[in-house]
Amino acid sequence: MSEKNRFSRLLKHLMTVAGIKNYALAQELKYDVSYISKWTGGQMIPSEKYASKILKGISECIVTQCGAEAATGLMQEYQVENKSDLQQAIWDNLEAEYNYVRDLQNSPDADVILGLQFWPEMKIVQFVVKMRHPVLRRVSSLNIVGAFDIFALEREYQLQIIEAKNKHVSKGKWYQDVHYCMVINVQKDTLDYSHDISFLVEVLDRNRCIDFHLYGSAGAAGKAIFAVEDDYMISGLLVSGNHCVSVVTSENSDNCRSVFRSVKGLCSQENQLFRKTSMREMILKHEYVHGLFALCQQWIIGHLTEHFLPEDLFEEIVEQIAGQMDEEENESPALDELRSIHRIARNAVEDFEISILLYRTAFYNLVVDNEIDFFNYKVHLTQKQIIRCLEYFIELCRNHQKLKIKMVSGRLIPNMDYETRYCILLNDTISHIRLDGDYNNMYIISRIDMRDAFVKTFYEFWEKRSDSLITDKEIIIANVEQVINGIKGNS
Repeated sequence: MSEKNRFSRLLKHLMTVAGIKNYALAQELKYDVSYISKWTGGQMIPSEKYASKILKGISECIVTQCGAEAATGLMQEYQVENKSDLQQAIWDNLEAEYNYVRDLQNSPDADVILGLQFWPEMKIVQFVVKMRHPVLRRVSSLNIVGAFDIFALEREYQLQIIEAKNKHVSKGKWYQDVHYCMVINVQKDTLDYSHDISFLVEVLDRNRCIDFHLYGSAGAAGKAIFAVEDDYMISGLLVSGNHCVSVVTSENSDNCRSVFRSVKGLCSQENQLFRKTSMREMILKHEYVHGLFALCQQWIIGHLTEHFLPEDLFEEIVEQIAGQMDEEENESPALDELRSIHRIARNAVEDFEISILLYRTAFYNLVVDNEIDFFNYKVHLTQKQIIRCLEYFIELCRNHQKLKIKMVSGRLIPNMDYETRYCILLNDTISHIRLDGDYNNMYIISRIDMRDAFVKTFYEFWEKRSDSLITDKEIIIANVEQVINGIKGNS
């Protein structure tokens, strides 16, 4: 029991850091001190009937009785910023470890050999639960790998697989020391382009909070593997979309390290599907401009960007953010460089043949948020500035025949509630994805086969006969005019 009792080790660690003795915790919980000794010593765990109340009481005691220095150390360990969040994080961690130990006690169907637990077969839903190992709460430092034949899974399990490791992290927070390399099996001849490519964008978006990298390799075919370096691993062989066999788990560091390195070996540059980048990097390497000069361009626009600004409004925004960019001089491109790029971008939008799928919600979100994505800066606009931006878009529709625009007014893929506030700019030179967020939100599509898959997906959407797709420019213009009239009516 004691070898498996991660709960006891965590409880002892927390009490030591907080400087709490067994009798003090017993007094707070109104339990005999002998119970505390058995919990910390690994002889037993709290009864299931009262576990929730006990774990909550422990977390409250740890936070309220620890000193300032200990609290700071624990907040750093759990990557939280206040005592309220710290208490919740400790409670969550204790609960995860408690459930893990309890499940081990109640798993007579698993064989244990040389530090490995073995199950002859397992449903994918059970596999996902076992992926959520308590070590993932250690968000101050994690190295994770995964190898999955993701598109061989039934769709309801695909998102569960990519979400399994970060169910507990706070949305909108950046965990820079959590590193995750995921390898998937991507075969062009088996892809359902409209679904699977949209799913890959969703994978990137849902993992923006960590240092995430996505690779494609046939080495992931038929596999479901997840490993935390030195701490935990689970692997199995997929035999159907909801079932796997020969499932093995281990906490033995040698076993975990071996599996980790095996998967890590698939994470090569040639297997990388998307390369992380930044607006600064794209501008300094001239990738942004090279993309604008490409002859064949397809854009999916989920939020409005600097591409759709008239010259005078662009200049106002440049002046508006000049101070902010001066403060970030080492990270920001020069303002004159942005002006030069905008002239090129405006010429491209007005004169080149560009096919644009534009989500109607991009206009609604602009009005609600009062923000535009300006070279990856979130810039606040006044209502008058928003109107000028929308009027320029109408001008583009009316006066530039080479610009082909279709408006997405609903879901292009039925029964899929994926994020649509991203932008994808495809061309035959540099194609990139810009997610809607403040960090970790720009990717270059690394491989030619992946870029081709995105282009094919674009044209599947473009040629789709759907009530969700508005193809008549006059109706598109009428939609934008309706937004403008709504702003004027509320001002």
